Amino acid sequence: MTLPRVNQIGIIVLIAVVVTLPLLRSAFAETVMALAGLYVIVAIGLNLLVGYAGKISFGHHAFMAMGAYASGLLTVNFGWSPLLAMTTGAVGTGLLAFAIGAAILRLRGHYLAMITLALGQVTITLSTRWTEVTGGLTGVPGVPDFSVAGFAFDTKTKMYYLIWAVAITTIIFSFRIVESRFGRALRALGSHEPAAEALGVPVVRCRIQIFVLSAVLAAIAGSLYAHFLNYVNGTFFDLPVMIQLMAMLVVGGIGTAWGPVVGAVALMWASQSLGRYADYSLLIFGMLYGGMLLFVPLGICGEFARWFTQRRHAETQ
Repeated sequence: MTLPRVNQIGIIVLIAVVVTLPLLRSAFAETVMALAGLYVIVAIGLNLLVGYAGKISFGHHAFMAMGAYASGLLTVNFGWSPLLAMTTGAVGTGLLAFAIGAAILRLRGHYLAMITLALGQVTITLSTRWTEVTGGLTGVPGVPDFSVAGFAFDTKTKMYYLIWAVAITTIIFSFRIVESRFGRALRALGSHEPAAEALGVPVVRCRIQIFVLSAVLAAIAGSLYAHFLNYVNGTFFDLPVMIQLMAMLVVGGIGTAWGPVVGAVALMWASQSLGRYADYSLLIFGMLYGGMLLFVPLGICGEFARWFTQRRHAETQ
């Protein structure tokens, strides 16, 4: 399946930016973009769930924490390889998401949002209080550098490239999903679920599949986060992270192909540039979230797409 030309150009431009940015020799820019890459991975999965399938989750920060703690605990305490630990964390998170989805996603309404919100609070509470297992507020220090087949990503620049390699792969994968038959089924669910069901779309199965996929992507991002920082702490994945993720979708454009990427990069740069106003970040992101919903409901990419469509329509008149 060939990607649309605009997406091909976007991927080429993104790769060029990612490859050349470390040449600036700015540790700050490299770190911000590495973190943005991690959030791109999570935001893409969340966008497929919220923007296309129309189901809201407030627990993806918990899935990130699960992936991070799986990598941290399995590598530090049991000597597992980082790749095996990441895979185990992703599979375990996916199984948990499947169990939740099988029980909840058969129901209509906002049950998924409520149960994932509770899951997030329980996960963070356990990670910061269960000292014997997670280290409590001390966390898990000494997480080893990520390595594959003997090659160690033992510098921040190498991890930066690894993170964006995974992020760009995820972006391309999401494009293919959206253009596939499964993607069309997701859009049908998000637009009018009863009509989609009447047309033969397996509603429950599609819901569960996309929920599991989005949870696995969040776990992978959490695992990479642990190896990037060489440290895991449950406070890194508290509720404000979920607010940031939702704000990224709203700013970039919910249900748009490039919305998660634009939103994640823009908001990560904004959050890391607050300086002395960092203590007010939750308030700032909350106001931004509300303001975008009120005045720019389609987000940056959504508004651009609408403007471009209107312009082409005017030229054809």
